Amino acid sequence: MEDVRSALTAYVTEGEPPLGLCGEAVLTAARRSRRQHLLTGAVAVCVVVLALGLAVVVLPSRTLVAGPTCPPGSTREALAERLSCVLEHALRPLLSPDARLSPGSFAVVADPVGTAPREADFRTDIRVTDARGTGSVSVVLYPTPNSATPSCVEGEWISCSVERLPEGVLQLTTDQSTGALVHRAALSAPWGYVAVSSSDSGEPERKDLQTPSQRPEPVLTLEQVRKVVLTPGLAF
Repeated sequence: MEDVRSALTAYVTEGEPPLGLCGEAVLTAARRSRRQHLLTGAVAVCVVVLALGLAVVVLPSRTLVAGPTCPPGSTREALAERLSCVLEHALRPLLSPDARLSPGSFAVVADPVGTAPREADFRTDIRVTDARGTGSVSVVLYPTPNSATPSCVEGEWISCSVERLPEGVLQLTTDQSTGALVHRAALSAPWGYVAVSSSDSGEPERKDLQTPSQRPEPVLTLEQVRKVVLTPGLAF
């Protein structure tokens, strides 16, 4: 009987690899599995955090409100209508909420100087009345660049500065030569010339004639007329 048991043992074990699992091997395998699970969990958390970060950065841009769209056009009348639209959107937010405007405010009038649609002097005059009194805002656009380089002559204005910008040469002045205080921003650009003036009088400014002040200060500040004259849609 002992011989039979020995023969069976030899038959089963000889020439075969050991199949048993020792305790140390089991612990090593368990630790490896746990590390893999922890690593997978950490990667998942990073992916979620990154996705949330992208949502915070990207999603708000989809809610931006588009700027005003003014109708394009190839005729002189259509060009004047587009400029009226651009000026209204640029100026109205700068005026007092209780401001009363003259009839036809923002409407740009074109005085032809040539045959092409853009060959005209475009202008608008807006009379503004609010709790501070009455003043005005005027805008003129010419289709040809200013032939003279803007400069500041000492003593000619209350204040004067010249800036060289990507849009062109910008001159800012404050003047009271006709009685009323006037802030003016004038841009000499490659496409033409545009000037925005703001006065403390509702009366039209006339050369060599005194214009009465009708409010403590012009309707727009010097910085505000600067902002308006640089409105991209005014280029044509």
